[in-house]
Amino acid sequence: MIDYAEKRDFLRMPIDCELSFMVAGSTKQYQGNVINLSSKGILFTSSKDFSAGTRLEIILTPSNSITAPMHADVVVARVVNNEVLFEIACEIKEIKN
Repeated sequence: MIDYAEKRDFLRMPIDCELSFMVAGSTKQYQGNVINLSSKGILFTSSKDFSAGTRLEIILTPSNSITAPMHADVVVARVVNNEVLFEIACEIKEIKN
């Protein structure tokens, strides 16, 4: 029998929606697609690579119009190149109104 205990404080919720983002303090926007979201982090794909520690401003746009977009400041925790796109894992620092 395999005994597995989840090590994360918050479970990840799979989400399939678009995301726009920019480096903090910049006006150049990039596009991506969200893979999953938790109360403390987000994982998304993008054709743009970033270094760990980069601060980003994100706008997550849900696929249905009844849910408002989420604006947040995040910090890149890690980036994985999966040969097609980059998977970017970020820690959510602040959710904006």
